[in-house]
Amino acid sequence: MGYPMFLKPNSPQILLSFLRLIAALLVLSGMAVAQSAPVLNKFLKKVPASELVTGATAYGAMLEALPVVPVLKGTEVLGHAYITSDFVSTTGYSGKPIHVMVAMDNDGKLLSAELVKHSEPIVLIGIPNSKIKAMTESYQGLDIVAEAAAGGSGHDIDIISGATVTVMIIDDSIVRSSIKVARILELGGLNNDAANRGPTHELNMDEATINDWTTLSGDGTIRRMTLDIGQINEAFEATGDKRVLKHAEKGAPDDTYIDTVSYTHLTLPTNSRV
Repeated sequence: MGYPMFLKPNSPQILLSFLRLIAALLVLSGMAVAQSAPVLNKFLKKVPASELVTGATAYGAMLEALPVVPVLKGTEVLGHAYITSDFVSTTGYSGKPIHVMVAMDNDGKLLSAELVKHSEPIVLIGIPNSKIKAMTESYQGLDIVAEAAAGGSGHDIDIISGATVTVMIIDDSIVRSSIKVARILELGGLNNDAANRGPTHELNMDEATINDWTTLSGDGTIRRMTLDIGQINEAFEATGDKRVLKHAEKGAPDDTYIDTVSYTHLTLPTNSRV
């Protein structure tokens, strides 16, 4: 067996760390998503039903095989709640996911959208967190049935100067995850027939414009992923392997494990000629 140049067979600690890193990246990149606990579980106690939806009194039990919970007013089902990250990629400019909790009524209209966790560096450039939260909350009332018919582009995006990528990721995640949930639950007359017909977009292999790194990073073509100790340990806990649990990474959950991993689709000529 060959080893990377910086590893030697007689360096077990380095090798172990390297293997941990590779396994964690595989898990976190989605290859073991099915084994991971829903992100929704982390926020049900932090965001009471009454805070998410006016008049709600509690959440119901999570649906079978779907990270969605009913939003209840007594025994009446007002709608359903979910976290965008359980259904679509929400990796932000920081390289970490942007979690938005959404509630949708039985007709496919959004009852609320609340930004519950993010690691975007917006405060560093003078954008108050309250501004991003207010923008997220403005999606209340969005008609997801109409969005499904328009391919997700049936509304205007409230761009915030200096946080364009963050805003576009929040917008995309709210709309795409909501369309997915509405189709699965058949809300507002939607169903999964359209989703099962195959892809609606295809790569333009003739696009060969050469852009610099800054441009491709700014428009989201090149994405970033940052891993912290908490994510690494959660990834290994999700495997259920008791041997792994004995070797948890030390440090606070928010401590950085990998500063930045940049990635893009190199099949496209415009991406491979940076």
